[in-house]
Amino acid sequence: MQEIRNSKINVGITGASGLIGRHLTKALIDNEYTVTPLGRGFDAGSVKNCDIIINLAGANIGKRWTKKHKNEIWSSRINTTKRLSEILNDLFQHESSIGIKREKMLISASATGIYKSDSDQIFTEKSYKYGSDFLAELCKAWEEEAMRSKGSARVAIVRFGLVMTKEGGALPKMILPSKFGIKIIFGTGNQKISWISLEDLIRGILFIIENRLEGPFNFTAPGSLTYSALADIISNRYKTFIKIKIPDLILGIILKDGSKVVTSGQVTYPERLIENGFKFNSPLLMV
Repeated sequence: MQEIRNSKINVGITGASGLIGRHLTKALIDNEYTVTPLGRGFDAGSVKNCDIIINLAGANIGKRWTKKHKNEIWSSRINTTKRLSEILNDLFQHESSIGIKREKMLISASATGIYKSDSDQIFTEKSYKYGSDFLAELCKAWEEEAMRSKGSARVAIVRFGLVMTKEGGALPKMILPSKFGIKIIFGTGNQKISWISLEDLIRGILFIIENRLEGPFNFTAPGSLTYSALADIISNRYKTFIKIKIPDLILGIILKDGSKVVTSGQVTYPERLIENGFKFNSPLLMV
């Protein structure tokens, strides 16, 4: 990837304090961008000063999905994205009316959970077999709000798979039992995982910025895993000697609807990133 050097470009980030936001902020600054964190109370003035907005805001989906938390998961994503699109549309109309032609860019997060679960199909960005559960409906509404600004900004949708890094997110929780010699299988173990390393995720976003790309992008490594295969990789790394299987029913009691994040899955392929020339540094999972 060509090195990016342009300190005159101001990038606003919602969710800048999260795991992805922190690493993305560092990468942008290292490439001499100006970065503006957009907190929960961002206004039109702060968005106006940004050339690119990266929308990562959203409540943690890794917690128990009570009715209250599901509302928080929904509102933190949908309301933030809706407000961004409204501001971008208003700014575009105002600037156009006074003869200013400046194209902003919105890169908005989504998830591979938009696709139908428990299918052997390989989903590319051209696939429209979307799911109907809470996570899929969330992703559809999330993307629809982002696309409302399409006439006013260049819009890219980044559909994240499971982000793999030892620095946070799901992987440290998966590894923890193995450090005590325990191998854990969630559900049947046959459910698919579409994943991406944190490094490639950050590089992918920079790649979209550099090449001014738009539309949906699957942010997943070219190959998928089953939960059983992932457990084997972790087990081999940490030399476990006890195997525990946690059935779907128990996960449902513990996590409620959130259990579907680990008991169901789909295989996705990053067709559009690869077609545009992106090279993955971590196509295979290392733990």
